[in-house]
Amino acid sequence: MKIAIVCVEDGLMAVGTRKIAAYMKHLNPDTSSYYVTLTNARGLTNILLGKHGEAVDSFQEFLHGIAEPLTKADLICFSSMTAYAKLTAEIIAKVRELKPDAYIVWGGIHPIIVPEDAIKHADAVCTGEGEFAFETFFEKYKNGEDYTKTGNFWFRKGEEIIQNDFLPLMTSEEMGKLPLLHYGENEQIFDIEKGFRAMCDDDYLEYNGLSYNTVWSIGCPFKCTYCGNTKFIENDETYRKIRHSSVEYILDEIEHALKMHPFISSICFHDDSFLALKPDTLREFATKYKARFDTPFAIFGVIPNYVREEKIEILLEAGMNRVRMGLQNGSARILEFYDRPTPPKIMNHAAGVLRKYRRYMIPPAYDVILDNPIETKEDVVENLVFLKNLARPFTLNIFSLRSIPNTILEKQMKERDISIDKIAGNYAHNAPTLVNCLIYIIAAIPIPNWLLNFVVKRAHPVTAEQTHYPRLLLFTRFIYLVKRALDHLLVMDFSVLTGKTGYVMWKLGVIKYWRRFFVPEFRPDKGSSGQKSS
Repeated sequence: MKIAIVCVEDGLMAVGTRKIAAYMKHLNPDTSSYYVTLTNARGLTNILLGKHGEAVDSFQEFLHGIAEPLTKADLICFSSMTAYAKLTAEIIAKVRELKPDAYIVWGGIHPIIVPEDAIKHADAVCTGEGEFAFETFFEKYKNGEDYTKTGNFWFRKGEEIIQNDFLPLMTSEEMGKLPLLHYGENEQIFDIEKGFRAMCDDDYLEYNGLSYNTVWSIGCPFKCTYCGNTKFIENDETYRKIRHSSVEYILDEIEHALKMHPFISSICFHDDSFLALKPDTLREFATKYKARFDTPFAIFGVIPNYVREEKIEILLEAGMNRVRMGLQNGSARILEFYDRPTPPKIMNHAAGVLRKYRRYMIPPAYDVILDNPIETKEDVVENLVFLKNLARPFTLNIFSLRSIPNTILEKQMKERDISIDKIAGNYAHNAPTLVNCLIYIIAAIPIPNWLLNFVVKRAHPVTAEQTHYPRLLLFTRFIYLVKRALDHLLVMDFSVLTGKTGYVMWKLGVIKYWRRFFVPEFRPDKGSSGQKSS
């Protein structure tokens, strides 16, 4: 049986798709992976104009070229996030037009969060973890047996929707027995001019730079109202418990990626809460990572509550050179609204800890959420003052509040009679208010008190009538991007700077030379004042 896996997204990260692709290939070797990524979320122009994260609404002129090759498969499986659900539905419709009897399965985050929408278009949608559920479904499907009672799935039979219960979440032991995710070989990408073609090194460089993106641990102890994890937790409360495969398993995965692409110069872990792992687990990981690799790594999804000097030092010694931490807002009232138990005091402490190790890391990136329609002037000012006084150095990942369907945030907004349409769309398209312009400056350089006071007097919540400054926002975002690029260039890190430039520097040996002689290496015997080791 021929299976097509189709990932619709704005880049080539696709960790979840690659995990399920590996498992499906294990079950059925005649399985092909297709990537439809019509925009580069990390392209400089998109970032400068605030278009990264912007959903592709429609590509009608390309639909035939996307759908026609997929019709050769017996089973067509889609994966997408909610931002790309509309495009995915359009592709499915075109597939059905060309092949009316096609059997369509839709998995990924969108069907988990909004299954009632996905099932309108697909014959089956996966509403939970897919590996074991798909295996049960697939065995029955190919043998002509009744598959409609498969857990973690909804099925559509005519007008009838069959909703099945959830399967237990995978254990850590089971996660460690899965095949390594499918990466770097036999992957097809849609080219506007050529249609689907074999993915080449230039594609990985264009979208990922010199970084390799992965996820080791799954789960999050928090249930912030704006996050899709609230739906996962609603489906199974045990999702709050962090699970992960063995250290050897994730290191084997990284080793495979480095063999496929020797130019990879940074490993990026996109776990929801990497630092929530126990010190002993982190120590085992760090010791074995350092023994096998000489490649820096970044930890995303850091929760301030779990930032400890001991944990930071363990990871620094192994090669960590960057962290991304969620702050979200400096207003205590807004944090309470988000049900986020990280008051400003805890966030300040975490930033202070990271500051101690500034010599050994790229300035940490802190997530902040702006443009919340329930904010008052006091909230806006409190957030502004908090960010201005935060321990430096740092940079910011600046987002506007956007509502994911079926999250607690959506319910909160409806209770306040706030239209969801007002907070649906591109999370990177910030309102061009004077306050937002200043936040981009704060992300780049320290600001004087007089400038803060000037803006505070003119600060307004996003819903208030006020003068907008689109050109000033563009300028301040440019200054911010230049500073951020310089921070990475100083240590020859091309994990956020995509394209061939980093590859050329790697090929010439510049990255290796620069890191050896000009990038300080953390030594635990010296602590935060350690020197470059010989």
